Amino acid sequence: MKPFLYIFFFSPFFLFAQNVFSDVTSSSGIDNIYDVYQGLFGGGVVAFDYNKDGYEDLFITGGQGQDVLYKNNGDGTFKNVTKESGLYKNKIIVTTGVSSADVNKDGHIDLFLTTIASQVDQTKRKKTLSPNLLYINNGDGTFSDQSSKFKITKSNFSTSSSFGDINADGFPDLFVSNYFKNFYFEESPFNTHNLAILNHYSINEEYETGDDEIYINVEGKYFKDVSNLLIDAGKGYGFGGVFTDFDNDNDLDLFIINDFGETSESNRLLVNQYPELRFENKSRELKINFGLKSMGVGVGDYNNDNFLDYHVTNIFAGPFIVNRGNGLPFVNLMNNVGTGINKINSFNNSEAVIIGWGSVFFDYDNDTDLDLFNSNGPINPLVNPIPNILFENKGRVFELNESSGVMDYGIARGSVHFDYDNDGDQDIFVVNQRPVNDMTYRGGVVGSKLYRNDSSNKNNWMKIKLKGNQSTTRGLGARVKIVCDDLNMIREVDGGSSHASQNTSIIHFGLGNEKKIDSLIVTWPGGKKQYLTNILPNQLIEIDELYIEEPSFFDQIINFFNLD
Repeated sequence: MKPFLYIFFFSPFFLFAQNVFSDVTSSSGIDNIYDVYQGLFGGGVVAFDYNKDGYEDLFITGGQGQDVLYKNNGDGTFKNVTKESGLYKNKIIVTTGVSSADVNKDGHIDLFLTTIASQVDQTKRKKTLSPNLLYINNGDGTFSDQSSKFKITKSNFSTSSSFGDINADGFPDLFVSNYFKNFYFEESPFNTHNLAILNHYSINEEYETGDDEIYINVEGKYFKDVSNLLIDAGKGYGFGGVFTDFDNDNDLDLFIINDFGETSESNRLLVNQYPELRFENKSRELKINFGLKSMGVGVGDYNNDNFLDYHVTNIFAGPFIVNRGNGLPFVNLMNNVGTGINKINSFNNSEAVIIGWGSVFFDYDNDTDLDLFNSNGPINPLVNPIPNILFENKGRVFELNESSGVMDYGIARGSVHFDYDNDGDQDIFVVNQRPVNDMTYRGGVVGSKLYRNDSSNKNNWMKIKLKGNQSTTRGLGARVKIVCDDLNMIREVDGGSSHASQNTSIIHFGLGNEKKIDSLIVTWPGGKKQYLTNILPNQLIEIDELYIEEPSFFDQIINFFNLD
């Protein structure tokens, strides 16, 4: 039996140190909790600027309760504008996750919501599987449900989604992760068809795995189901998928994560064969087919070697998947880098097994390397609270930040990073579920949380907002690389990751003491590049994609000598 690593929080430093993050939920005007249906599933959030005022807003799924759109007022507060935006639910639809993209390329960001059920009989309280929801942004502060128009009509038990342009035609394509193939909902708490009492036995013996879906966006008019592209990798108790260019070949691959992978379908990596519309399953060859209870995934280059790495949340420590590039298999270095924590001190000095959901790479202290935040929570309705964790990157090893200020006892699910106050450092939002049983959950009722970054260092930073023309509006899946003397860093625009959520699409770099960016290179999906030089730090810059028909002579020289 492998030894557990126990972490306790009793040190003078912890008692007297100032927290890095401050809980500003109440003062910000946010009052939210995910109203879980029966148990376990759901709680996603997206940070996006729906009204194009320069401040990122929040959309949070509500489960069997209301979804919420919070408008960022630009003064540190948010306003609930759900009703006036047209996003108010007039019937019970159990929503789980959310992602965003400009689906029709009209310059306004739309929303895609995954669902698991809708109520069809009020008197019998009967629920059935429900189609997912596509809300089109009308550009006037309102949204309209255009799911049917865009051919989003299948009823599935869907947990999360991700956008990415897999064929580089400038329109965002869509991946949907499904957990069950079918589910008969039963309200009785003693019936195995109640989500509150799902377990390893009941799932594997009674329920067939879901069939994931992938859709091609046809010129912003509708989505075409091309799920056959998933070949043998589309089945599993799906909790998520992320479009990402792991092999640096300028197209978006697909990393799929599944629950109960040790006895059912494991995680899968599908390699994009662009310009062919085809994927190849390379999971085994690249040794990324981990069989886990995978819940979420974070993406980032933690060691600044220009290859994207991945962290998968799990029950117990999740794998820290290091990308060595050059076609080499991935390696799991969770015990080497310091993230291999299996148990943690919890409520009233009790001990809790780590159950991770959201996973977010971001540079919270602007020191040039990516840190890691994990949102943790029990399998609602289990009762033992599990605090969130912030790992600080100390070079190539992570240390638990005991004075992070984010270690609350909510039943956390999705989490994202974004800069809500536009001060140059990254803040955190965490979706917390309402306990199934308020009387038995030892952590109490803890709502969703907004954590403001109050880091006191004077490190420099840079933010980049992409505006695609030939590419998707926000450049989903595009890569930004900066060079400062001998330092090279990359970021990828997120189309949906963490757990059922999506981080900001505004690229952020911590620069430490660097006083100038020597060069900045944008690689748009499909491989077209754009260059800027000699950029001063501590600002947000917007980069409009140039219309480029063929690679320039400069591009060819750069590529030939592998200078980017």
